[in-house]
Amino acid sequence: MKFRKLIFTAVSVLALTTLAGCLRPPMPPTSETPTTSSGGGGPTEKIEVKFWTGFGASVTGALNPLFARFEQENPDIKVLYESKGGYPNLQQAINGSISTNTYPHIANGYPDHLVGYINANILVNLGNPTNYINHPDYGVDINEYNSDYMAEINGLSDAATFGLPFNKSTEVMIANQSFFDAAKAKDASIFIPKTWQDLAVVGPKLKAVAKDNGWFGKLVKKDGTAVAKPAEFDAALKEQVAVDMTLVNENQFIPFSWDSASNFFITIIRQWGAMYTEKGNTIQNGYIRFQEEPHRTKTLAALSYFKELYEDGLIGLPDNFGEPLYSSTPFKEGKLVLTISSSAGVGENLPGGTTEYPFELSINPIPYNGDLAAQKSVIAQGTNLALFTVGQGRDPKAQAERLAAWRLLRFLTYEANYEFGKATSYFPVLDASKIDRDSQRYQDYLMYSEFLDQTDGTPREKVIRSTAKLQANVYMDPEAGWNKFVDPGFLGSSEIRNTIESVMAELFKGKTPEQVLNDTVTKLARYVQK
Repeated sequence: MKFRKLIFTAVSVLALTTLAGCLRPPMPPTSETPTTSSGGGGPTEKIEVKFWTGFGASVTGALNPLFARFEQENPDIKVLYESKGGYPNLQQAINGSISTNTYPHIANGYPDHLVGYINANILVNLGNPTNYINHPDYGVDINEYNSDYMAEINGLSDAATFGLPFNKSTEVMIANQSFFDAAKAKDASIFIPKTWQDLAVVGPKLKAVAKDNGWFGKLVKKDGTAVAKPAEFDAALKEQVAVDMTLVNENQFIPFSWDSASNFFITIIRQWGAMYTEKGNTIQNGYIRFQEEPHRTKTLAALSYFKELYEDGLIGLPDNFGEPLYSSTPFKEGKLVLTISSSAGVGENLPGGTTEYPFELSINPIPYNGDLAAQKSVIAQGTNLALFTVGQGRDPKAQAERLAAWRLLRFLTYEANYEFGKATSYFPVLDASKIDRDSQRYQDYLMYSEFLDQTDGTPREKVIRSTAKLQANVYMDPEAGWNKFVDPGFLGSSEIRNTIESVMAELFKGKTPEQVLNDTVTKLARYVQK
């Protein structure tokens, strides 16, 4: 199979379970660790490393065992972990800590967040002069990291390395496969769309097949017939049921949704051939491009196309289903049957305990503009780990803390990243074709790859495998023609992204494409190049 070959990079795989036997042997304690004793021979005081993230409970739960492992292998270090409950909160907390020098030793962040920290001069260059990357005891082979992810980091500076890749993902289209199978039993022309033009054709058919066959408020059997839900669970009936639509009425049913409104706008204008932003000569400046020709015309064309899909009742946002952030809950309830989600969140769309008659789902590429196939674009996203300039200069205590923090950063991105990927479904950040064959990292990769060949496991494990194979065999296959883009980070790129997040909602609520575009440009006037 294609993804089992050595050329199959680590970024192309992800899985769920933790293989405890894959752990790297403990590292020796650093000679740079300061110790203090109480009395003359008391216990050594541990070096405390503050680590802040924007992760939620699920990822935090996956990190805790890794922290325990790290502390066991590095008894001189204690990890003080704190989640800020979201990336905006994390960014705000770090920005607020700059004036008081109370920022953490390590934090994760998107490129558009890191540029602000670089501008504030609070990030450590992991290369020279600190030379952590080439440390004699705790260095890394920088070439083992996926080159695309390193290019993103190197784009922040020509002369420094501000961080290493940590948790990476993309976007996929999740389909209620059972719904489509039942729908096809009634209308053989129904299929899962590959292009946006396909959605315009098949979307009305999805609405019609549900209405014409009385599916709303009923259990839908695999042959496409609808039956009332019994008062008591019927195990025999469960085997016949494709999807539970008892919580759905005709007015609630919108076939398609997209979790991230920002990614929605950025992706579709790219697929229509427009440019989103462009970095200037340095990270100090950058500009929006979608408002200027030839990009303006293409942006308006994309917005017009999706406004029509919305007005036809074919596409929406989480807000259209009464949800603030994600479409996973209405998807599980059957109120939509296609959703674009982060690949790291595929498991959140499994029906789980929402119904006694669960459906099967499938993982698919996001649709593209069939009229411009050369612009097949899907975002590559995720955060990097950065080291902060805690302490003053060459102060021994500060130096010891920074080295301890580097050891944790190294551990998470280099030694335990496969394990982190298994537990969270993020893509590992190492390139398997470049990993030292004699290393434990390579053994981790081999066991990780073997896991993907398995066919048993929980529903969550199965969809994670499907996502890994989609990443490897479609998005990463040059012949498939996908462009996995990362928008450049510069001072202000985070503000631009936050501003365009409202574009699609304003468009769907009644504004014309021209009004939405003009309003957005007015808000972002400082990023229009003069």
